[in-house]
Amino acid sequence: MNGETDLRAELRQVEIDLANVRKTAADIRAGVGEADDPADRGALIQAADEQDSLADQLAARRDDLMRRLAEQAG
Repeated sequence: MNGETDLRAELRQVEIDLANVRKTAADIRAGVGEADDPADRGALIQAADEQDSLADQLAARRDDLMRRLAEQAG
């Protein structure tokens, strides 16, 4: 594969991963209200925050890949 093909494949994977992480974070947050124990709620909130942080990292990676693809096309 060439460089552009590799970047596009990586971009597709990052977009899939990003969507999955965002869904996981939303699912975790939806369960926060169902937790009776404050410690459990806190743990769920922390887990969702960690997923949000991962989503931010993936979004930054996606933006970088998109920039690199635009540079190659230009």
